Amino acid sequence: MELVAFFLRYARRYVHWGLLALAAIAVYSIATTAFVGLVNPMFEEVLLASEEELEGVPVGGLGGVSDDPDENSGTGFFGPLEGFTQNLRSAAADLYADAKEQFGIEGRREVFFAPTLLVLVVLLRSLMAFVSGYSFQRAGLGVTTDIRNDLYRHIIHQSSRFHQRHTSGELYSRVVSDVSKLQNAVAARLFDIFMSVTMLFVYGGILLTLHVTLAVVSLFAVPLFGFLLARFGKGMRNVTHRSQERMADLSALLTEGIRGNRVVKAFGMEEFECRRFERATRGHLLANLRAQFLSTLSSPVIESTAAVGGAVLVISAGLMIRDGRLTFGTFFQFLLVLLMMYDPIRKLNKVNLVLQEAIACSKRVHDVMQIKSDIVDRPTAPPISGLEQGIRFDDVSFDYEDTGHGKGVLSGIRLELHRGEVVALVGASGAGKSTLVNLLPRFFDPVSGQVLIDDVDIRALPLQNLRSLIGIVTQETVLFNDSARNNIAYGRDDLPIEEVRMAAAAAYADDFIMAMPEGYDTVIGEGGQNLSGGQRQRLAIARALLKNAPILILDEATSHLDTESEVVVQRAIYNLMEGRTALVIAHRLSTVVRADRIVVLDRGSIVEEGTHEQLLELGGAYKRLYDLQFHG
Repeated sequence: MELVAFFLRYARRYVHWGLLALAAIAVYSIATTAFVGLVNPMFEEVLLASEEELEGVPVGGLGGVSDDPDENSGTGFFGPLEGFTQNLRSAAADLYADAKEQFGIEGRREVFFAPTLLVLVVLLRSLMAFVSGYSFQRAGLGVTTDIRNDLYRHIIHQSSRFHQRHTSGELYSRVVSDVSKLQNAVAARLFDIFMSVTMLFVYGGILLTLHVTLAVVSLFAVPLFGFLLARFGKGMRNVTHRSQERMADLSALLTEGIRGNRVVKAFGMEEFECRRFERATRGHLLANLRAQFLSTLSSPVIESTAAVGGAVLVISAGLMIRDGRLTFGTFFQFLLVLLMMYDPIRKLNKVNLVLQEAIACSKRVHDVMQIKSDIVDRPTAPPISGLEQGIRFDDVSFDYEDTGHGKGVLSGIRLELHRGEVVALVGASGAGKSTLVNLLPRFFDPVSGQVLIDDVDIRALPLQNLRSLIGIVTQETVLFNDSARNNIAYGRDDLPIEEVRMAAAAAYADDFIMAMPEGYDTVIGEGGQNLSGGQRQRLAIARALLKNAPILILDEATSHLDTESEVVVQRAIYNLMEGRTALVIAHRLSTVVRADRIVVLDRGSIVEEGTHEQLLELGGAYKRLYDLQFHG
């Protein structure tokens, strides 16, 4: 029921297309009934087939009225139903006769009337098939596009904790592969479901109208077909779930291999990665083969069952014809409708398998969308425009398991930054430096304690407002496969080029950008791969400068650079920090000497705090780190 409610939430937006499709299917059903009813007039009026030649083909309309007293008597086990169907056949014959009289059809003109009606009916059926098919596809594509957009929106707004728990390959598989299968089922097969089910009811009604007893014999196999469809569908749903899980593994390996191709090459691990990928593809192959086994087996089983039912039908019809309870003409028309029923049954079988795949994929999509972000944006304080006093970490503790028990990544952090102050965080790897600064823009929330800006808990501020106050430059520079200008002015296409160039010049990036083939319009490649490490970092600094946020986070901004690049980038960083409150993380202690204050972290706690000179005189943890770097 959760999945049904999930889809209905999106389907409501396209209810008008659904109603149009259903109306078209209704007209298509009426046209199909008329098409079957025109079989007899084609024989009798156009081909001048006598009753002897047809061995009693009933006259007019939908099957005509038989002269067989037993068939028209309305007695026996199905007597009431047979009487009702006889009245329907009589009404259809009268309607056809009235139409001929209305148009003055008689003599040789009868040769043209039934074929013309048949052509008009076929054209109407074709038009209604197009209208209903397009309407369902329009609704289906709209629904799945909305689901994909909302899924991406849901993922992109999740906290860093969520992205630590779910690999990029897994999320890629959800957004691309799972939604594609869902789209194939909803957009391409939704029409087949409604049309096939509707036409089965219509054909079943026509069969009952033609001959009740024969129809009951023919439709006796319907529950068996339903059982077979359900069994194959359940197996397909389970297999599809496993197949999509293997696809997620493939996506993860593919993403890692392509992203880390330099490391793979550096260690000569191409064949190792290929073997890992081959093992994953083998698992995906086995799951797909199982799915194909079920899909391929279903059609022969369904068709064999239909063949058995057809043999029973022919035997029953043969006995009835010999007993005088059935005419050949009625059986011919009955057989024509029965053959027309095969197409919707075949489609339903195929649709059922695709539908089960879609159910498995939609469950995976739904499961992701049910994960609530642990970063909740429920502001209780008004937005703030800048930093007036400072930032305070008040008895902050954090651990990634979010249990709140035992010693976590951070424990009892008390730290205050005054407006305009530059505070450097130093310590061994794993001391908690990056975790601490990640609490400020609410990439994570503390397990206990609070982070305050101007004495306001940041959880009380609107999330967008909070992050607009903070500029970030990290060691892993994130650039996009776009122009240099768009990377600096990220998401702000309206900014004039003069402002972009001013920010780039302050970051010492204007010269190398202008030296590129198309200047600021040069596409820098995925992740800025066409640039050097120092150039990428200067672009990131220019982006932060252009944002002009009052609070700045620098996380190992120069750790991956050579000495020459570091000097240039360091000058850009000094320009960036000017007039801002900054938290700086650096392993290279030479880069934090000019900080107003240095905070030393060890195993999630603050162990020392002071200026460079004060900490050296103290002779503690900072002095040991300093000696290791400069005298080790």
